[in-house]
Amino acid sequence: MPKRSVFLISLILLAISILGAAIRFYKLGQVPAGLYIDEAAQGYSAYSILKTGKDEFGKTLPIIFRSFTDFKTPVYIYLIVPLIPIFGLTSFAVRFPSFFFSVLTFPLLFLLLIRVTHKRYAIALGIVTTFLLAISPWHTLFGRTNFECNVALFFLLLGVYFFYTGLKHRWMLVLSALMFGVSINAYHSQRIITPLIVIFLTWRYQHVLKDKIFRKPLLIAGICGLLIMLPLLSVATTPGFLSRAKSLNIISQPNRKPAGYISDVTGWGGHIVNSSLFLTSREFLSLYISYFSPRNMFNLGDYGPRSSFPALATFFSWQFPFYIFGLYIVIKKKELGELRNLTLVLLLVSPIPAAVTGDPYTTIRALPLVIPQLIVIGLGIIFSFLYLRNHLRIIFATVLVFLSIYSLLQLYSSAFILNEYYRAKDWDYGFDKVVKTIMASDPGLPVIVDNARGENYIELLFYLRFDPEKYQKENFEVPVSEYYTNLKRNSEKTIGRITTRPIVWEKDLVTDQILVGDELAISRQQIEENRLEIIKEVPYPDRKVAFRIVRTNPKYQMEKRREYILTKGL
Repeated sequence: MPKRSVFLISLILLAISILGAAIRFYKLGQVPAGLYIDEAAQGYSAYSILKTGKDEFGKTLPIIFRSFTDFKTPVYIYLIVPLIPIFGLTSFAVRFPSFFFSVLTFPLLFLLLIRVTHKRYAIALGIVTTFLLAISPWHTLFGRTNFECNVALFFLLLGVYFFYTGLKHRWMLVLSALMFGVSINAYHSQRIITPLIVIFLTWRYQHVLKDKIFRKPLLIAGICGLLIMLPLLSVATTPGFLSRAKSLNIISQPNRKPAGYISDVTGWGGHIVNSSLFLTSREFLSLYISYFSPRNMFNLGDYGPRSSFPALATFFSWQFPFYIFGLYIVIKKKELGELRNLTLVLLLVSPIPAAVTGDPYTTIRALPLVIPQLIVIGLGIIFSFLYLRNHLRIIFATVLVFLSIYSLLQLYSSAFILNEYYRAKDWDYGFDKVVKTIMASDPGLPVIVDNARGENYIELLFYLRFDPEKYQKENFEVPVSEYYTNLKRNSEKTIGRITTRPIVWEKDLVTDQILVGDELAISRQQIEENRLEIIKEVPYPDRKVAFRIVRTNPKYQMEKRREYILTKGL
C-alpha cells in the first residue's frame, strides 16, 4: 500500500479515535453525577489496597474481592490502585480504566478487522465499524462508567488479535494466552465466552497448530495461560467464587421455579408439563434469542436504568436495515472468509452467559456482542454502497453523514441531559453532598445514616476517604481465613462517629444526634411531629428529595413524655 494511503487511513482512524474518546471523556467524573455503590466499592477497595495492602475486610491482595453479597473480579480494582495517587479517590479515577480501555478498543478493532477481512473490503470495513463503535450508545455507556465488562472486552479482542498474528509469528501465541487469561480474570461472563472462543480458534486452525514449529510456543503459551489463571483456579470451588453464578443463573438457583411452571398441574401430567429440563431449556432459548431481537436492539434497548440511556436503544434505529442486509451478506458471502467465521462465532457465543442469568436483554453481561453486531451493520453499509451507482453513492454517503450527526446529538441529549435528570437516583446521587454536610456539622454529635434500602456505608467511606486501617479494626465481618467461604454479612457499620443502620425512632429520638435518610426514612410528618431541625435537604436534579439531614430534639421528646405521664396520672 502506498505511504500516502497509509497516512490517510491512519489520519481517519486517529480522527475516529479522538471522536470516540471525546464522547467518553467529556465530564467523565461528573456524568453520571452520582456514583453507584459498585463503583464506590471498587474505588474504596483500591484505596484500601493502596494504603494498607488489604481490602476493606482485611484480606491481603485478594484474588477476587468480597463486596456486599457477592465477589468482584480483581483486574479492574487493581487498575484503579495506581490512579489514586494521581487523581485522588474520585469518580474520575474510578471510571478512568473503563474509558482508557474503551478508547484503546478502537484501533484494536480496526487492526483485528484488517487481519481477518478480505483485502478488498478490509480498510472500508475497519473504518466503518470502528466509527460505529465510537458513536455506539452501548459501548459509550460502559466506556463512561465503572464496568469491568469493558476492560474484559478489550483483553478478549487483544487475545484474538494476537492469536491470528501468532499463526504467522508463532511466539505471539504466548501473548494471546496471557491476554485471554487476563480477560477471564477481568469479568464473570468471560469465564464462559473466552474458553469457547479459544476452543473455536484452536479447532479452526488445528491443521496449522499441529506443525512442529508451534510445539514450543504452544507449550509456553499454555503454561503462561495456566499461571495467570492459577490464582483464580485456587478459589474456583469456594462459595465466594460461585456466589455470583449461584445467585443469578436459571439452572441452579434453589427454590426457583422455571418460567412457564404450572402449579395447578400435578401427577404424571405435571412431570411432563413442568419438566425442569424442558422449562429451563425453553427459558434459556427465549432469553438467548432476545439478544438478536430487532425490537430490543433498535427500539426498546436494555431495561436497566444503569445499563442504558433514556429514550435510546442499544443501536440507532436507522442502523436496522443495514443490520438485516448485513446478516444476509454474512450468510451468503462465503468469500468473506475468516471474518465470516469470527463474526458468526462471536454472535453465537457472546449472549450465552447473559442468557443463563435469567435477566432479559442485559447488555452488561453480553457486551462482546456489540462487536459482531456492529460488524454486521458495517457490512450492510459497505455492500449497500457498493451496489449503488456512482451518482447515488454520493447521496448515500451524504445521508449517512447527516444520520451520524443526528445520532451524536441524540446521544448527547440522552447521556448528558435526560440521564442526569431522570436517573440520578439510580446512580446513587447525592452522597457527596451528604458527606460535606456531615463534615460541616458539630463534630461532637453522633450520626445515624439509615441503610434500610441499600449498602450506603461504602459511599460514606469513599467520599470521606476514611482511613482503611481504622475501618478494618472497627468493623469485623469474618476471619481472613474464611474470606472466600463465609458469606456472613454485618448490616451495621461504624465509620468514626457515623453508624449505618435502620433508624429506630423510639430509641433515636431521645439522643441528641444527626439522622440521615431518604424521603421514606425521614418524612415531613416525622419532622413536624418530632420537631426535628432540618440541617439540609439534598435534592435530585428533578427537585425531588434525595436525602434529609436532620438533628433530633431530645428536649422536646422529654417534654412529650412528661406531659404523657402527667396526663395518665390525672
